[in-house]
Amino acid sequence: MKALTINLPEQFDKKEVLLTISAQLYQQGALSANQATDLAGVTMNELIHHSLPESDSLKKYLEPGKEYISTEEWIEDLKAQQNYKEFNQNEFEKFASDLDIQEPLEDLLSQLTK
Repeated sequence: MKALTINLPEQFDKKEVLLTISAQLYQQGALSANQATDLAGVTMNELIHHSLPESDSLKKYLEPGKEYISTEEWIEDLKAQQNYKEFNQNEFEKFASDLDIQEPLEDLLSQLTK
């Protein structure tokens, strides 16, 4: 492994500089994700969060400092944040019955394209 010494002016934060360098090397394919996180000393979430542009809507879901154990845990957390309520088949069928739609499905669908 090669060593690199960089003298940073006082106003620069060492962790932020390492994160920026490792994110760039990761995006260019010079480092694997594990190598980049090791170099920067951050979690995968922090690396990805830092790599995304501010306009990317995914950025708000990748909280720095929070590492999810599994995809399922992440999904459950998002459901809780968004107050998600699961689909209820019985409620839907009652709603559809109450609407009492008589037109054939094909006619209804064709009206969507007009």
